[in-house]
Amino acid sequence: MTPPSDSQQLEFLANIQRLLSEGQFVATYKYALLLALADIAVEVAGESSGTVGIETRRVAEKFIQYYWRQCIPYEPRGTAGRLLRQNNGRRAAVLRHVLEARKKFHGSLAAAKQDATAWSRLVQSVDSVVRGMPLWKLQTVGRQKLDFLYANRGRGTTIELRPGVAYCLRRFHGLIGDLVRGAWVRFVRRSNHDLLGTTTGLAEFLFGSERADLTPAKPVLREIQCGGCFYCKRPVRVSSAHVDHFVPWSRYPVDLGHNFVLAHAGCNTSKSDHLAAAEFLNAWVERNQQHGDVMEDELGALGIVCHLPTSARVTTWAYSQLDVAGGLTWRRKNTLVQLPGGWERRLLELVAGTN
Repeated sequence: MTPPSDSQQLEFLANIQRLLSEGQFVATYKYALLLALADIAVEVAGESSGTVGIETRRVAEKFIQYYWRQCIPYEPRGTAGRLLRQNNGRRAAVLRHVLEARKKFHGSLAAAKQDATAWSRLVQSVDSVVRGMPLWKLQTVGRQKLDFLYANRGRGTTIELRPGVAYCLRRFHGLIGDLVRGAWVRFVRRSNHDLLGTTTGLAEFLFGSERADLTPAKPVLREIQCGGCFYCKRPVRVSSAHVDHFVPWSRYPVDLGHNFVLAHAGCNTSKSDHLAAAEFLNAWVERNQQHGDVMEDELGALGIVCHLPTSARVTTWAYSQLDVAGGLTWRRKNTLVQLPGGWERRLLELVAGTN
């Protein structure tokens, strides 16, 4: 199936903008739903430009992931702080469910997922909220039904993204994420003005990576990398090393263990928000082929979420987007180069091996 035309893609973006600017938002659920659809399209849709089915349970799992980091008190200017309001009434039901799980598992999302019974119960509870509130109300603008994302059936445990929607969600993932997170931050600021005032740093608190302490992952990564920096191969000390997101956080803001590499501070700073060159991509694939199971066991035991199939698909998407755009990759000492022909071969082997 051919991709959407340029005019169809522009219409899609215009409709996203209408949802955010004209839709009625009484809670942050609709923002979470839009982010979930964009993230899931990257993780499961491959290169399809046709319809894509999504179970609402998968959306619920994304809700848990987003709100998990937000269920601790926000403490601006050294104050005692409190949990931020995410709706205009009493505490949002999803936050209540997630807060209970955070307390039970001492803040560890990985531990919550490892308890199959408790995790299933939590997902079921959040899924019920998703299907009851935002799923069938997201695409309403005033009195108009703007169901360009999926058919607004009003019931069921699955949705089917319309033809071309998954393609657009993947292509414009970064833009959509920025728009949605910006609107989410503005909503939370309005709903918590008595606490926040004009403080800065709210976006980092809600969505940033710095709050995730990745220090415990350093020894595991160093051992797997035989004591060297992933990029320059020179010996690296745990105390001064950085845990780098191989696919940068700015491109896909989700912490997944198989996406982590250990690097010198200088290499990590130089790479910044770039994708690494093909030789590093091949090294990343080889490392995960050889040590993926060990990483899942050891990082998972530290409370870090690991799922190699998802990491493989996200990496494929990120590099494919760069290739289509003719973008450049990073190759040490601030040198930027294009991807060579056949760059995807080893990566596709990894994807096939994890399916």
